[in-house]
Amino acid sequence: MKQLMEITLKDRGEFLRGFLVLVKKNKEISEFDKNMTMVVGKYFGFAEDFCKEALKNLMENEYISEEPPKFSNPCIAEYFLIETYRILKQLHPLEHNEEQWFIATAERNQVNHALIKMRSVVT
Repeated sequence: MKQLMEITLKDRGEFLRGFLVLVKKNKEISEFDKNMTMVVGKYFGFAEDFCKEALKNLMENEYISEEPPKFSNPCIAEYFLIETYRILKQLHPLEHNEEQWFIATAERNQVNHALIKMRSVVT
């Protein structure tokens, strides 16, 4: 994985937005979702207040695009798929809409091979 400084702000934002979209697809925000959002946000350099505000307004915020994220680099897209899958599998079995969103994200980033790696992740 690239060093954090090499990952563009756009890619960091796409990673956080993508994670938030997956949280939203579950139709409720658990404490684990909140904690993991804060961890992801902090890792990618987003202010704690920004992450808290994003979570607070997530369910009714129509401006957070639910489109699959488009990353500038296939390695980042693959990392996103594998890591978010690993996190969500700890919470619950994935819903059909979540699985479909992962597939759409892989297709959009031309990393369909990452789906095989993603599903082989042991949680």
